[in-house]
Amino acid sequence: MAADTLSAVGLLRRNKLAMFGAGVFLALLIVGAVAPYLIPASIVRDVHFAAKLAPPDARHWFGTDDYGRDLFSMVLLAANLDLSASIGIVVASTAIGIVLGALAGFVPRLDQPLMRITDIFLSVPNLVLAMAIAAVLGRSIPNLSIALVFVWWPIYCRLMRGQVLSEREKPYVKALQVLGVGRLRTIFRHVIPNAIFPVIARAPADVGLVLITMAALSYIGFGPGPYVPEWGSLIASGQAYIFQAPWLVFFPGAAIFLTSLSLNLVGDWARDAFDPRLRS
Repeated sequence: MAADTLSAVGLLRRNKLAMFGAGVFLALLIVGAVAPYLIPASIVRDVHFAAKLAPPDARHWFGTDDYGRDLFSMVLLAANLDLSASIGIVVASTAIGIVLGALAGFVPRLDQPLMRITDIFLSVPNLVLAMAIAAVLGRSIPNLSIALVFVWWPIYCRLMRGQVLSEREKPYVKALQVLGVGRLRTIFRHVIPNAIFPVIARAPADVGLVLITMAALSYIGFGPGPYVPEWGSLIASGQAYIFQAPWLVFFPGAAIFLTSLSLNLVGDWARDAFDPRLRS
């Protein structure tokens, strides 16, 4: 495992695009983390109609929105919400998928029921299923996050099951069974650590995909209200002024694009580094 980690770090150093993506994403994470402490909450709440739809200038770098709020501050505050929610969704989905996929691959009597459940979830397009769940739960970021976890965990469950089925036939697992090691201990102590890397390698790119999906759902009305800064909601509120004030759509859209691009570059590196089939 240590050798694999060192190999992955070496590959990252040689991959300039991945280094760029990692640097951009780390910078966005830092900016999103410190933004709520540097930008007062009154920026979101206060309305200044005298400054409504002001173009970008030295005072308002990204211009102002239809409430007269500084768009630069709104985009930075939205970075905190969007990135933390996207990462949380992928982490929760990965954890659920890894555990259930490992059980499905190692415990035959659980395999068919779990796979039929994942078939039900995967038979419906991601966006449609997330819309249905979010509509039932209500309009908020926590509810939207729950909806997206429901959409994403079956993907990781399927992937982990395939890895465990391959791992289950290896000699060390047979030896553990002969020695009388318990099934759960074998799964969590030995099988999961050896099968987990190709599953985790998918996560960085999925954070970008979840971010885009969350922004799309917010854009069509399933996200937070206008007083909660979120990139998809900012684009939705600025659409009505697309010709009068194009910066309302451009800057939140550019933030989504830059974040997704950086995550895809990191995801390409993670796939090449941790998937045994591609490591060479």
